[in-house]
Amino acid sequence: MTRIACSIVLFIGAAAPLEAFAQQSLFNVPSTQETVVGKLFGQVQIGAGETGGEVNTTLELGIFPWLEVGANLQHVPIYRLQGFPATGSPTAAFNANVYFEPTSFMAIECGVQAGVGWRQPASVLTPVVFGWATMRFDAPGRFGSYVVGLYSGTSGALGGGFPLGGMVGVEIPLWQGYIHAQADWMIGLNDVSVAVIGAVAYIGKSFQLSAGAQLPSPGTGNDYGGVLELTYTPTHDPVDPPSSTPVR
Repeated sequence: MTRIACSIVLFIGAAAPLEAFAQQSLFNVPSTQETVVGKLFGQVQIGAGETGGEVNTTLELGIFPWLEVGANLQHVPIYRLQGFPATGSPTAAFNANVYFEPTSFMAIECGVQAGVGWRQPASVLTPVVFGWATMRFDAPGRFGSYVVGLYSGTSGALGGGFPLGGMVGVEIPLWQGYIHAQADWMIGLNDVSVAVIGAVAYIGKSFQLSAGAQLPSPGTGNDYGGVLELTYTPTHDPVDPPSSTPVR
């Protein structure tokens, strides 16, 4: 293999997570932001790590300012190195999220994802259910945004371990509107408990490119890896009042 080819493989291997969920997210933690009514939000993650590589995709449609629904195709394998992880089987799922803003600086979101996974190597269908509740706080000026929350799910969504955990996330502008530092952590003792530390680049009004390093949550033995994520964010029409924060 040539040096260039090796470099490409190493970049992909270090630049995408194996644990991705089906809603607008920082890396793995829901970003807790509105999807524009009547428009589609899209996100694609290419994942790789110590057990293999895969692709995760999601499409979200804004139904009302307080409701969005989505369709998701997750854990589509690129390659496998160590069999089939508990949460790594191909999955098709739908999700619905409820969103509201009690104040100008705080937003709350609750959501559920439900579908089926094709568990390998037994080739049987398994239920996948994942639920979460988050709060987002937007600090004044350039002090960033912060997300905290809780999650739970079935073994088809979380794999082995305790089926309940916490979530934290942060996004802080380095170059306002162009490059922001970004990190999140799925806190817990299950197969999706990982942290990702990286950055997001805003490309024009509608696209973002995120990259970061993935670290296992203490006590889990989960994969080291990373994230490479392309996001399309619909914008408000000129006649609509702009959101107080960037809409993901």
